Amino acid sequence: MSRTSSALPNLDIDLARTFVAICETGNFSRAAERVFRTPSAVSLQVKKLEETVGRALFRRETRLVELTGDGEHLLGYARKLLRLNDEAMEFFRMPAMEGKVCFGAPYDAGIYAIPSILRRFATTHPHVEVDVRLDSSAELRRRCAAGEIDVALLATDDHPGFLAVEVYREALVWIGLKNGAAVERDPLPLAVADQGCAWRGAALAGLDAAGIRYRVAYSSENCQAQIAAVEADLAIAALPLSVASNRLVRLDGEGSALPSLGTYRVYMMKREAGGAVADALAAHVGEEFRELEGRGARIFA
Repeated sequence: MSRTSSALPNLDIDLARTFVAICETGNFSRAAERVFRTPSAVSLQVKKLEETVGRALFRRETRLVELTGDGEHLLGYARKLLRLNDEAMEFFRMPAMEGKVCFGAPYDAGIYAIPSILRRFATTHPHVEVDVRLDSSAELRRRCAAGEIDVALLATDDHPGFLAVEVYREALVWIGLKNGAAVERDPLPLAVADQGCAWRGAALAGLDAAGIRYRVAYSSENCQAQIAAVEADLAIAALPLSVASNRLVRLDGEGSALPSLGTYRVYMMKREAGGAVADALAAHVGEEFRELEGRGARIFA
């Protein structure tokens, strides 16, 4: 006879939160600081969690925090549990809000985060209407400063000003099809975003400085179209490192003539006197990017 759900033990949310903190900080002491416990209390929590699931979650023969296969499997479940728990508590603890908020994101560095942000916000503020605007970072910055957009994501080389805070950063690299031929062509075929995109600017400036001949073979306002051109081996592109996969590989680095592109940054900008609804959306945006960074998530997957 199979065991019924009532016969199964429950995963404790506090234990799950400590477990995730250990995995994301890579250290019991730093995890203890995050969950406001002592390192010895954290160790006891891990022991209790292992007893609950009946499996070893960490390898004990190393000083490093190293997950077992069962630990890696539990990590995914633990993150889902915490997200559901936190969304439920946010719903009941947040004051009921109504109204409308305008959220802007660039076609490139913001579009991947929109679905998760909107889903999270709709859970806690179901009576708020969200107007989403996609545009260039320069235009979003102008419109937010003019009070036309409440909260905007910006990908830009320079800090957008006192109304903006950095919420995410990632390496910008050259991406091409694994064993593809596009990177060998002269001039180098590029898939780029429209003018004004920080990724495009970094790519062209880097190639110009390195004296590498290139031609813009494909341009699009959407990074997914750039990725499609790369997958077809029609071009290479300057894209975030998280795009890299078994099929799409990083081309720059040691032994490559391609220039280093450094790091791109995503900023969140709020209009002045945006109100409580805009503040609530901004809080969700910031939390979403913190979780992405903590998970080391493949944001383009």
